Amino acid sequence: MGIANAVAIARSNVPRAISGLKDQGILVERQAHVRGVSRKRKAYFLTDSGIIMASETWTRLSEFPLRCILDEGQPVDTTLGGVKSVLPFEMRPVDVIRYMDENGSLDARSLSQDLIERDLSKHVEKQLVTSLADLPRLRHFYGRTTELDNMGNLIEARATTLLVPGIAGIGKTTVASKLIERFMHRRNLLYHRCQDWEGSRSFFESIADWLASMGNSEFASYLAATPIPQPADAARLLIEALEGSPSLIVIDDFHKVSDLVLHQTFQAMSLALLGSEEKIGLVIFSRSFKPVVPTKDAEGRIASLVLPLDGLDPDSGRKLLSSFSNLEDEQWLHIHGLSRGHPLVLELINRGASAGAFHETLEHYVTVEIFSKLSAEQKRVLSALSIYREPMVLEALAMQQLDTDELDNLVESGLARQADSTTYDVHDLIREFLLRSLSPALKEEFHAKCMEWYEKQPQSNEVAIELIYHSIQSNQFETASEIIMDKGRHLVSQGHMELLGLLERIETKDLEPSTVVLLGQLQGDILALLGRLAQAEEVLNKALEGAKAANNPSIEAEILSSLADVSRKQGNSDVALARHKQALKHYISQSNAVWAARTYNNIGYLLRRKNDLNKALEAYGEVETILSQSKGNELLSSQITLARALIDLGEVQRAREHAMDAHEATEAMGDAALHARAQAVLGRYYSRVEQSELAMFHYSAALEAMNEAGDLQALVEITILLGEVLHDAGRIDDAMEHYREALVIAEANDLRMQIGELLTRLGGAAPDRQGRMEYLQRALSVFRELGARSRMKEVQMMVHRAVMGR
Repeated sequence: MGIANAVAIARSNVPRAISGLKDQGILVERQAHVRGVSRKRKAYFLTDSGIIMASETWTRLSEFPLRCILDEGQPVDTTLGGVKSVLPFEMRPVDVIRYMDENGSLDARSLSQDLIERDLSKHVEKQLVTSLADLPRLRHFYGRTTELDNMGNLIEARATTLLVPGIAGIGKTTVASKLIERFMHRRNLLYHRCQDWEGSRSFFESIADWLASMGNSEFASYLAATPIPQPADAARLLIEALEGSPSLIVIDDFHKVSDLVLHQTFQAMSLALLGSEEKIGLVIFSRSFKPVVPTKDAEGRIASLVLPLDGLDPDSGRKLLSSFSNLEDEQWLHIHGLSRGHPLVLELINRGASAGAFHETLEHYVTVEIFSKLSAEQKRVLSALSIYREPMVLEALAMQQLDTDELDNLVESGLARQADSTTYDVHDLIREFLLRSLSPALKEEFHAKCMEWYEKQPQSNEVAIELIYHSIQSNQFETASEIIMDKGRHLVSQGHMELLGLLERIETKDLEPSTVVLLGQLQGDILALLGRLAQAEEVLNKALEGAKAANNPSIEAEILSSLADVSRKQGNSDVALARHKQALKHYISQSNAVWAARTYNNIGYLLRRKNDLNKALEAYGEVETILSQSKGNELLSSQITLARALIDLGEVQRAREHAMDAHEATEAMGDAALHARAQAVLGRYYSRVEQSELAMFHYSAALEAMNEAGDLQALVEITILLGEVLHDAGRIDDAMEHYREALVIAEANDLRMQIGELLTRLGGAAPDRQGRMEYLQRALSVFRELGARSRMKEVQMMVHRAVMGR
């Protein structure tokens, strides 16, 4: 899109233009990391001859004679290069050409910069957007006419989901490429190739970039605000974004992804497409024959269709054996029977295997007839290439002192694939054969070389993940552990949950006990984030035993705090309380005021939920004691939490002092997010003492700051408070609007306690009885799942009052 905009041409013309320039040697194409984007993107660079040609072209064009008509009505004779000095506003040469008539005249009287930009935007909006970065080049194609016709007809007929399963190397990617070719210049196209080290985040980022190129950035905004997107919300936003845009989404190698979020997203999308009038197609290619999307909905309507991909028919398969001039029918029947029309195997046989040799199994055939006939250097180049998990540039292979000239022969023989002019990879089937035959020592050596390459690359989250992977594969578990301990928390905060799979593959027997404990702590925290609470508890308990054995009370206390949070999420308040108290003993013995104050606040919260208000006040009194004995600003966060809790308990004057102190201190610090939290508490205080105007002022300021900071939980909580003030002031419609806005954010981020609270508020504020009942029943379900018994009782009373019409 950027190239199309820069030269004011249709986006669909860009690939053809680039292809011609590449063939002429004027530019080269590379995969490169782009700032702000996680996946690699195609980047184009002029060659030396290209730079010379570009300069000569502009020199020639700049002398093009041009007549420019200005506001005075007098024409001015100039050139394309000199028109810039004549015009009263900035205008690019490509825009001059766009508005110039066939006589070489430019009428600038009706033009302005805004008009030119608007015209270009309208021009761009009509263009179709393709995102095919990972799609390999096709070398040849035979057969598959029936399969492609079936897919094309189904996609044309209505919005639909197709699942295309097939074994490795059967031609799924080739068919995907041909299917995309059929819809080129007719639909917006996205091709996404799944990798086994990636999760849902990678796909979401790809589709967000694609939608943004189409002019819709809503999903990108949702993704930026949500580390772990909810499948239902993601599917709904994606379908809404595609409305009115004829689109085809092709997912390849889906079997590699075990991320439940992505599976559930596609399931929700397939159901959402059912009965849609839009031109939207979702096609999933996978090795797995397991139905990953529902075939029917609850009413029995067909939601998706399964179109298995088998081997090539005999006539098409025989065309792949072009190197056999005299292939006897008996030999062809043997090959076809052995390969069952498997195109990749047929292609490999065509490039050097014997047609007459007999082997009992396909695996033995490929090993003996193909791999054993490679030269030692070819094997090394191919093995090095297969070790990388993503397409690699020549530079990475050359760094390993390999003969990269062999790549052309390997591509020609079908063993390697060329992604672009300088980037290569191998088919998964070839990779599996190769990796199985590599000795452990050679495998370690290659993975170590990969580490050297990534260590020299600009540091990013993706590079860190690759470094961890190759460290583990080369048995450098200590190095992998160091990277994880250094960057693991940051990677998780950015949504890279694939770190969990890497953590589980680290062998810990030779690691320091303290390292094993820290890895276990991180693993448990990730599991808790993913909602796998039983597994999180198991892992954290094991880490706790390690911390006790290593006599590390600091880590032991942190793990106990994590376990307490898991228990709270499970609805086990008593267990959570006991664990917080255990952790508290360690924090007190270490004189750790920050964690002690935080834990007392957590204990107070749990006691309030148990309705033990006197003991809750005692816990908050301990926080006050710690605050009185401490200096500096490190306890401001705990002071803000304390002030809020005291307001809820009716200790308004005690709360006022803490709220005022926190407000002044955070304002002096210049910490916008912390100051916003202090303002929210101050707003809550003014609301309690019935000073609505002041309350709304502080809440509104806090909301604005939290929105900028991206603190979604605080944003939801403050919106609830603002809604309460508006409700108390009699502005019911405004209150309902704020509650609904907060509910969207809470549901998008799975803030379940806040979801329950918002539904309760909506149930209390809804003007009609049916609306109140619906909201309160939903709130009741949420609190029941959370095990929040006290809130359940309160909501049940509200339901009773709604039924009685009070």
